[in-house]
Amino acid sequence: MPENPVKGALEALELRDDIRIVLVGNSEQLMQMNNSCVKHDRLSCVDAAEIITMEDSPVEAYRKKKKSSIHVGLQLLKENAVDGFISAGNTGAVMTAATFILGRIKTIERPAIGTILPGRSGPVLMLDMGSTVDCKPAHLDQFAVMGHFFAQDVLDIPNPRVGLLNIGEESEKGNQVTQEAHGLLAANSTIQFVGNVEGKYVLKDTADVVVCDGFVGNSMLKFGEGIVDVFFDFFKQEIKGFRATLGAFLMAPVLRKLKARYHHDNYGSAPLLGVNGVVFIAHGSSSKRAMCNGILNVAHAVETTMVSEISQALASV
Repeated sequence: MPENPVKGALEALELRDDIRIVLVGNSEQLMQMNNSCVKHDRLSCVDAAEIITMEDSPVEAYRKKKKSSIHVGLQLLKENAVDGFISAGNTGAVMTAATFILGRIKTIERPAIGTILPGRSGPVLMLDMGSTVDCKPAHLDQFAVMGHFFAQDVLDIPNPRVGLLNIGEESEKGNQVTQEAHGLLAANSTIQFVGNVEGKYVLKDTADVVVCDGFVGNSMLKFGEGIVDVFFDFFKQEIKGFRATLGAFLMAPVLRKLKARYHHDNYGSAPLLGVNGVVFIAHGSSSKRAMCNGILNVAHAVETTMVSEISQALASV
């Protein structure tokens, strides 16, 4: 049952009285899940008879499942029946369908998936996180421009600092791709380029946007997720006995603040940048809070005309 997406949608409607939400899926199931869906005058449902599973091939799903919620929802966006789209479904299927149905922004060679990370002083956007594993220097330059406007318009960071993920701070560090990308980024007048950023400094207020190829970005993201799991597993295993339990009890308020500040539910979704439309991808196991925040991100991106700004900036490059 699509419980969290529906509850997240209803929560978003409570927080904002100027948005309307269209749920796409099995309409009978959506209505049965929560009767308030029927009563809310700013929420409606569009039926989608087919389901794309997490195991489906993205290309095959696009070709054979035209009645899936991903396909139907993106078609609504293309036809201007809705202004933005968010899905917690198969990431590859969303990216493939969005590219084919909406098309890429003119001059964009490859779309990029961005992930919002909890930095020391605020959010950090990192891209690409897996859509393009083999990047050319020009791709990284385009990622930087798209990241600049997302950080400025959606994360509300004026003149965001853009960094290039690399193995050292010096401009000559890295492989041939990053060395050439460094030159392109340094010459790009649209962005505020701050140079190379080593992995250990990504979250330390060095840059607001960090660009890299999808292979590196996805590997870093999953490594970080694993570290978090190890960290909390360690505490669970080591909290034994009276003293350890007492210490954990005294530390509980700090740990709750830590979780509240760094939990991924705060951001809710990842933008798919480079397609002709506002598209966000949520995690398949997103909570209602994550879905709510993801929907609010969509609304914010629509209001700030982010896609148009990216198009105009890249048209002049």
